[in-house]
Amino acid sequence: MNTQPAANDPTMDLQQAADFLHLGLKSMKELVDSGAVPALSLNQKHTILLRDDLIAYVREQGRAQAARRRSRKPIDAPPTRAKRSTSKPNLDAYERTGGDR
Repeated sequence: MNTQPAANDPTMDLQQAADFLHLGLKSMKELVDSGAVPALSLNQKHTILLRDDLIAYVREQGRAQAARRRSRKPIDAPPTRAKRSTSKPNLDAYERTGGDR
């Protein structure tokens, strides 16, 4: 069965929409059932989606993901160093005696 929509057809069935979004049929049904993608259910076997609605969904999700990526701290930022908990030893007496001799 050919799941490719006609080039000038603005509508798709669930399988065509799933193929368009590179999803499985079950995932496509979940998007429709959750209301994330608008669709018209004609009956239990036939659901119609508009190509423009799928494109709008991809744009919206892509922009949201890009915004989340931009808001993250850069990965290559240097790690912050912990402050030293003890003070450096006083080596004055050691240096006056000549050290290791």
